[in-house]
Amino acid sequence: MPAVTRILLTGFEPFLEYRENPSALVGEALDGTLVAGARIHAATLPVAYDRAPAALFDAMDRLRPDAVILCGLAFETESIRLERVALNLDDTRHADNDGTVRRGRPILPGGPVGHWSTLPVDLIRDRLEAAGTPVSVSRDAGGYLCNHIFFQARQRIAGARLDIPCGFVHLPPLPEQVRDRQGRTGMTLLDQVRAMTLLIETLVEAAQAPAPSPARTS
Repeated sequence: MPAVTRILLTGFEPFLEYRENPSALVGEALDGTLVAGARIHAATLPVAYDRAPAALFDAMDRLRPDAVILCGLAFETESIRLERVALNLDDTRHADNDGTVRRGRPILPGGPVGHWSTLPVDLIRDRLEAAGTPVSVSRDAGGYLCNHIFFQARQRIAGARLDIPCGFVHLPPLPEQVRDRQGRTGMTLLDQVRAMTLLIETLVEAAQAPAPSPARTS
């Protein structure tokens, strides 16, 4: 994996009934900072099937990043949730911010079933767990805009044969967003920023690690 010195970190604008989106707030907090020697460049994407890919691709073309970390809100979780797979499927009853609903529709007709995350998911999980951060790993990113933009990013990277780590991270709601929900805690913005900082440090360190020597055969 090439050295990582420029990271594109994306979040989403508010959507549905959620007036704040922690993924955008985390991006704003980290934008312009240096983490383990890598400069963070944040972008907030529209929650819209027809507009989000263009905004993402524009940010990628301008920055030419060494890694892409996509983030979004998963209101039902209390942990940092790492996604393994982007599915070639839009499938949810929820409308986007332009009023568009997509059910059972491939993102790229005739394209691959899905794309794996190329972040070091298991290593990141282990590092976050060791730091005491609530973390989980999920099979796929669902059927809404989070999965949509995850697939679009991975498809573009794969199609261009770029060696760029790319994956999706779901963030939990803020404590004030679940204050009236019994048993819910959420996660403070500061804790989410700390978690994403550790995630980025882990990614950069993994990129710098020497490749394992090929096994000898006799």
